Amino acid sequence: MSFLVRLVTSIVLFLGLVTAQAHAAEGKSAHIEAKLIAVSSSVPQGGDVMLALDYKTAPGWHTYWINAGDTGLPPKFTWSLPDDVTVEAPQFPTPETIPTFGLMSYGYQDRTVLLLPLHNRSKLGAGEALPLKARVDFLVCEKICIPESLEVSLRLTVGAIAPGADAKTLAKAAKALPKPAPFTGTVAVTDDGIAEFGFAGKDLPSPQGAYLFVAHDRVVKAAAPQTVDSGPDGFSIRTAAQGPLPEGDIKGVLKFRNGEAYEVSLTRAPLAPGVHGLGSAGASGADTSAGGILLAALGALVGGMILNLMPCVFPVLSMKLLALSRAGHDQKLARTEALAYGGGVILSFLALAGVIVLARSFGAQVGWGFQLQSPYVTAALAVVMLLVALNMSGVFSVGASLQRLGGNVQLDQNRPILSAFLTGVLAVVVAAPCTAPFMGPAIGVALTQGGLSAVTIFLALGLGFALPFVALTFLIISVPAVARALPKPGPWMSWLQRGLSVLMYGAALWLIWVFAQQVTGLGLGLLIAAVVLIAVGLAVAKLPSLARIAMVVTAVVVTAFAATQGLPPATKSTAAAPIDHVAFDMNQLSALRAEGKPVLVDMTAAWCVTCKVNEVRVLYTPEVADAFKATGTTYMVGDWTNQDPAISRYLSLFGRSGVPLYVYYGPDKAEPKVLPQMLDQGDIVKLLKSAK
Repeated sequence: MSFLVRLVTSIVLFLGLVTAQAHAAEGKSAHIEAKLIAVSSSVPQGGDVMLALDYKTAPGWHTYWINAGDTGLPPKFTWSLPDDVTVEAPQFPTPETIPTFGLMSYGYQDRTVLLLPLHNRSKLGAGEALPLKARVDFLVCEKICIPESLEVSLRLTVGAIAPGADAKTLAKAAKALPKPAPFTGTVAVTDDGIAEFGFAGKDLPSPQGAYLFVAHDRVVKAAAPQTVDSGPDGFSIRTAAQGPLPEGDIKGVLKFRNGEAYEVSLTRAPLAPGVHGLGSAGASGADTSAGGILLAALGALVGGMILNLMPCVFPVLSMKLLALSRAGHDQKLARTEALAYGGGVILSFLALAGVIVLARSFGAQVGWGFQLQSPYVTAALAVVMLLVALNMSGVFSVGASLQRLGGNVQLDQNRPILSAFLTGVLAVVVAAPCTAPFMGPAIGVALTQGGLSAVTIFLALGLGFALPFVALTFLIISVPAVARALPKPGPWMSWLQRGLSVLMYGAALWLIWVFAQQVTGLGLGLLIAAVVLIAVGLAVAKLPSLARIAMVVTAVVVTAFAATQGLPPATKSTAAAPIDHVAFDMNQLSALRAEGKPVLVDMTAAWCVTCKVNEVRVLYTPEVADAFKATGTTYMVGDWTNQDPAISRYLSLFGRSGVPLYVYYGPDKAEPKVLPQMLDQGDIVKLLKSAK
């Protein structure tokens, strides 16, 4: 008998435990499966809990947003609830555009989660059941549309909130909701039937590929294209209006190409002057789909290989040439050094990308080559290049540590593998400020998307940059005829080394010149004094070792202090050009375009060697200067040597994160045209004159 009592008691307790949990009944129609879930199996008396309808459509079928677009209907809920229990209207995630037969719909495919806030104001006591039931009517479409209905139910209990198994699903759905917009918006309809939406504010995301989902029916024609126009203080979107504006503010969701979405509320007002006038940069936007990411990675791979031919990498070529000169005579070491160099390149590109993405996630306006916008980095690199040059030219030899600091693959025989790895690191640091063809759009996609996309693209960039040197080394090793063609080691290698040191001296002088653009006269004087102190301390053989060390340490301290003498924040960088030009200003650019005048925008920096080569070979030549005058084209120069938020934002309009960037605005408000990163004099002259 006691056994029977215990058995019955156990069954009763088990049933009581089961009934205390949330019970959900799934609903199913011909093309939709759905269930009602909650963040918790219980809801406090007089409290709230978040519910959600978690549903999935059959492959190829879709449902609709609150505004379905040209055709369709949003889901409709009919609730059966206890007294004094209410459920709010569903909260929709950011929709997607679904073009069908020339029409445009707004909706969802595959799995969708709609959040449903529940408020419990009932008199039910703790432990009592709270049964919920809803009929949901859908219009589900593929090539045809079918109205379908299903019923879902859920039983909660009254009690303290206790997150359950579905809490993560609801948390993920909450993150998919559009965020409140940190910027203002306006809307107006022109006399010719164009709806104009303006968005103004600081630190706006790049408007490339921005799309506005209007939450009201019959405000805009959903199938009409949306044109993005940038301005000094924001951007605007223009599209065809469908009817008059409804009363009150206009609601909507503004979605950007990088996936960010904001819930906007638009007041009635004409477009502000600062949110348009620079033209549509969206046409130059890059594809960020999976296929687009792979294409960007391919562009990064090719761009990385071409980067080896860019002027900014010439100083580091000296160290590569010294390593190649031995490849045919010490094959095992050459193979290992090549792989170590490649590893240093790839890891450095990934590390640099990680720093940029992390800084941008915290709101910093940094881009490709940002490290040389810091006088600390510029000064340190100038000293490193000087040490490498002094060592290569035979002025001093003080052991492996300083040699490794410069990455000298020829002189550091004790640890050649580490030296080769650091050579790769130094090559990336020197080359990073430059961009080669195909690199600009690829890096723009990487920094916009972040995450795995950035890793993929920068990995491809590193592989491309390392590939020519590694492949050439293995070619020399693998083909005996090539190895035999190389001269045998001898005194000529020392002469080659000293000859190539000239490139390193040039790099040091170039970095000192860049440093001069970033600091006051005192800072420049201190760096020059530090450089002289290092040169004297290492070159004078009769100095005691302790004195040499003291001089080098003092020089390092003076260099660090020199970097603290930065220009005041109010000082704006102005590039000096030997031809007529104006400093970059977005308001002036907008005004010139409003007058229909042609403009060539040149985004440059003192540390961008590619920029300087283009200036000497193309932009500053008499032929191009005459073309500027003959066509009335304004030459507008933006100097990004030091951080400038306005230039950073302008670069982002074209999906770029570094310089050079050349944008040509033709007469009569023509749309902007992005020019190649390596310019050709004849092409520029032809472009300017043909536009006239």
